[in-house]
Amino acid sequence: MNELTNREVAFTARNSFRAAMGIEVESVDAGSAVLSLPVKEHLLQTSRFVHGGVLAVMVDAVIGTAVRSLLPSGVTAVTAEMNINYIRPVKDGKIFARGQVVHQGASLLVGTANIEDEQGKLLATGRATFFVKT
Repeated sequence: MNELTNREVAFTARNSFRAAMGIEVESVDAGSAVLSLPVKEHLLQTSRFVHGGVLAVMVDAVIGTAVRSLLPSGVTAVTAEMNINYIRPVKDGKIFARGQVVHQGASLLVGTANIEDEQGKLLATGRATFFVKT
């Protein structure tokens, strides 16, 4: 693992929400990230598909990870805006979130994310703007 991935693994270990969800860090490079999430019972809604909110969390988390990879240690950013489009449902396996920063300004960063299943089928896509807290 590279230094950025190790830094995000440590961040995730301190993040009780990510731990409760079961989010795992796959890889982090400057401006991009891949997270994964094994589908478990507690993530399913009544129709037995992964809840849409879970996919939204993955969009937010992977873009946030990509954003953090570009910030100096100790500097943080928070979500200012986010949108998501749901493409198809998923009920089992593992989902992968692939995010990248598409714009980095002085105080705002914009990123995009795709959420895919294990076969690479698109489940959802999203965009988020993060505000750098100084």
